[in-house]
This record gives sequence, structure tokens and C-alpha cells, in this order.
Amino acid sequence: MRVLKKELMDKLGVGYELGAYDAYPLSYYDGDSGRTCNAEVRMDADGQELEAEIQMMYDTPPEGKASMVQCFWIKANAVGTAGEWELTDIKLQDEPEVKEIGRWQEKSCKFFGAVIQELQTDTIPDIEDLIDLHFHSRDKLGDQRQGGGGKSPKIKANQLLNMKKM
Repeated sequence: MRVLKKELMDKLGVGYELGAYDAYPLSYYDGDSGRTCNAEVRMDADGQELEAEIQMMYDTPPEGKASMVQCFWIKANAVGTAGEWELTDIKLQDEPEVKEIGRWQEKSCKFFGAVIQELQTDTIPDIEDLIDLHFHSRDKLGDQRQGGGGKSPKIKANQLLNMKKM
């Protein structure tokens, strides 16, 4: 997926183009649950590499979790001279094979944008639900591991035999 910088910023929920050293941070703290969700899009010094990250922090972490968990991270690089950008790397919680998911670049942008929308409405996003919705749900292309569609055409033999000749 190659897109222009402005289009990438829009897909990630940033309303403007970031320049060198720029960042777009969002954070929301829920005092009742003791959780903080941080999301940030940041540009490198040369303006040629972009990272987006989501972190969840806990005042009192659940059993078996650290007090800070990196839920999501992507990296995009400028490609060529036409101003196009391409997502090159991803980390999604503990899933090692995210790049095998069909259209992972598009799904990453939609997922990050959904988290940004939740934070803008002062809500802690349910990361697991959003991951299931954007990465693991089946769509018309079959399973998300590029397994192909689930429909096979039903062709009757007499349909083939009675074809009109031109």
C-alpha cells in the first residue's frame, strides 16, 4: 500500500502533515480503572520515517502484565521522489506473524484510526476488541491469512454444452 503523506496522515487520524521532529500525541487516563492509553504518531529528523505507537499503562497491572504494555507499533518510510509512503514494519501485541494477514497495511491504519477516535472521545479503547474487529474478522477475501475465498462456483454441465456459438 503506497499512499501520499497527506493520505497516510488522514488514515492515522492526524489532521495535518507532520514535519521533521513533529509528533501527534494523544492520551487519556481513566481514574476509575487506573488505566492510561497513549497513542502517538512521530516523524524522524529527516522527515523520511514515521512511527505510530499505542501503549497501555496500568496503575495496578493485572496479574501477569507489566505496568506498561506496547499494544501496537508501525513504521512507514518515504518511497522514491513522488512523495509516496509505505508501511514497512508492524508489531501487534504478541502476534509474531501479522504481516501474513491480508492487507495488513490498510488494516493497521484503520485500527490506529479507531483507537485515535476512542481517545478523542475520552474513552479507553478496548484494544482486544478492536484487534479482533480490524485484523481477525473474516471478510470477502476469505480468511485473514490470505487463504482465498470460501465460495466455489456451481457450474452445471448442460450450461457448458449449450453455449451459443458466435
